[in-house]
Amino acid sequence: MIWVLLFACNQSAISLTTDSGADSTSTDDSAPSERQDPLPICVNEWMPKNETSAADETGATGDWIELHNPGEAAVPLDGWTIEDDDSGPQPLDGLTLAPGEFLLLWADERTPLGPTHLNFKLSGDGGQLSMYAPDGRGTILGWGAIEDDYAIARATDCCAGEDCLVFDWRGTPGGTNTPPEEPEEPEPVEVELLARGSTHRYWDKNRAPESGWTASGFDDSGWSEGAAPLGYGDDHIATTINYGTDESNKRAAAYFRVTFEAGALNSLEELYVDLMRDDGAAVYLNGVEVLRDNLPSGTLEFTTLASSNASSETTYQRWPIDSSALVEGWNTLAVEVHQVSADSSDLGFDVGVVALLPPPQ
Repeated sequence: MIWVLLFACNQSAISLTTDSGADSTSTDDSAPSERQDPLPICVNEWMPKNETSAADETGATGDWIELHNPGEAAVPLDGWTIEDDDSGPQPLDGLTLAPGEFLLLWADERTPLGPTHLNFKLSGDGGQLSMYAPDGRGTILGWGAIEDDYAIARATDCCAGEDCLVFDWRGTPGGTNTPPEEPEEPEPVEVELLARGSTHRYWDKNRAPESGWTASGFDDSGWSEGAAPLGYGDDHIATTINYGTDESNKRAAAYFRVTFEAGALNSLEELYVDLMRDDGAAVYLNGVEVLRDNLPSGTLEFTTLASSNASSETTYQRWPIDSSALVEGWNTLAVEVHQVSADSSDLGFDVGVVALLPPPQ
């Protein structure tokens, strides 16, 4: 069943129907300057056919009406009345709505139980509910046929708003109608294992280094040392390496090594390399190749050229890598960078390593 609803808060009536035609609403025909101020409280929610949504102090599941005070001052209800379309006015004397309070009234014809129990019931076939202040101002609410355990509710406790009624399964008797904010999903924690701009050992001779140069135990004490970015031909380079003496026949490759420490790995979710390379690079972790970027497949020689020019000479690209080669304690990252041609004007390299850990509990 689909209900169409039209709502104008406080001053006007609400009509909720199941008819296919247009809804009707009674309006205040007075000039804008003469219209009444909004009431300080409102009927925030009501349920004409309560079966399972709420029970009173005796365990009975009578129909219920929820009043709400959205203001910052308490509102004594002495002199206020509430009624349906068949009953006479029911005084609300002795009750007070505290600031922000939601007060539940039971429409169950059991007034001997106390002031929160009213002398009428609500109809699931449709009806009208009215509430009046001592000065005569009031609210009239109308509804059509409704199913069991459906409440008619102001969607965001909008006592002074417009177009704010919805149908809510089981409702929120005695509490706010504003949906709770979804808790933000905690973000995984990034841990920088190797910072960009770190100091590297580098090999810039006119030949490849000795075999085993990617392994952790390799002796690189005879290599040069400098801070990244390393390379030549660009302003962003921190350490300039040697490319030979012939501008038109530069060395095709340069080699780099750096160590970093990793803690306990049992909570590691993912491992990334942040790579800046000009033009192509292969990355090794503790002797295992974990990334090849812009280089041909197969065995890489000292004379191997990159597959294409670097699209950017300063951009870091994040690559996920297999973390199985990572060890607890000290690790070695080795990188070889290759030029696209012997007369290339520049070479550049830097790298960082980032671990992704689960969010804190």
